[in-house]
Amino acid sequence: MKKTIFFFFLIVSVMLVFEANAQRKTYVGLKGGYNLSTAYFFHSFFGSDINTKMNGGFQGGIIAMNYIRNHIGLQAELIYTQKGWTQEFDDGSPNLVTDLNYIELPLLVNIHTGKEKLHFFANAGCFFEYLASSSQSEVPDYQANVYAFDESRDHKLGYGFRGGVGAFYDFDFGTLLLESSVSYSLSDLLEFESLNSGIPNTSKNIVIGFSVAYMFSFGEL
Repeated sequence: MKKTIFFFFLIVSVMLVFEANAQRKTYVGLKGGYNLSTAYFFHSFFGSDINTKMNGGFQGGIIAMNYIRNHIGLQAELIYTQKGWTQEFDDGSPNLVTDLNYIELPLLVNIHTGKEKLHFFANAGCFFEYLASSSQSEVPDYQANVYAFDESRDHKLGYGFRGGVGAFYDFDFGTLLLESSVSYSLSDLLEFESLNSGIPNTSKNIVIGFSVAYMFSFGEL
């Protein structure tokens, strides 16, 4: 079911791109912001015995919005984004902090309302990501339930859902956009070998993002 919905958003996004000749207004600019991210791990035999909390990180890149109907359009971004998670241990051992840095391409269907300078919007769609680099604090060698990320073994490519809400205002000198978003990876972080290996067969990244963008516009809504 998740894959069906994912490919639905992808198909809709591609259709919007091919209808670009009907565009009403295009926004292009730079965006930056802050992420709060964590990970969810689950093993079909052993359940979920990993305590995780959120990491902070930054995001930044380019954004484009192309409205091809009065209130419907496509939002696309190319951003550098920091994700990861922190694993806590019950015995008070130092936390295991994992930082993952991605190049990410979100493709979103954007619906907005507003006829003057102020517009409110909601978007939903998919994202694709490539791991640019990773770092990790020292891994405790006496913990049984540690699942450290190994860049040489685990997945560099990922994809998932993203949705958000926000507002933008058209000033005379440009457009200012504020957005909050939530991302959930459908792809797994860890390379699953077998149930006997003890590695979770479900390992997902969850990200809450807050961003601001400055854009220039072309055309009329």
